[in-house]
Amino acid sequence: MKRETDGGGIQAVKAARNQALWREVNERIKEVAETAGEMELLCECSRMDCTATLSLTAADYERIRSSPTQFPIAIGHDFPEIENVVEASDGYAVVQKKGVAAEEVAKLDPRSRG
Repeated sequence: MKRETDGGGIQAVKAARNQALWREVNERIKEVAETAGEMELLCECSRMDCTATLSLTAADYERIRSSPTQFPIAIGHDFPEIENVVEASDGYAVVQKKGVAAEEVAKLDPRSRG
């Protein structure tokens, strides 16, 4: 069975754009919950239908976000064709985009704009 991301090309760009959208939503959640210890954030995976939530501290989210190509996702939501799991902890994993997908998410990173 072919996965919806094929390692490059249009599917990788679509997946990257989806992750960038979830990242923007989480950025807004973080702004509101800045003083809370733990935050409930949306999974930033490439799945268009994902509704999973993750519990992270603001410090952990900031550490992950220090790279525009890293995303917190639910365990098992990675797509090896376009990303590598670089960290796994209780309740979430961190993926690093590669290739075309990495280029696309870097361009779409809200912290890099303007």
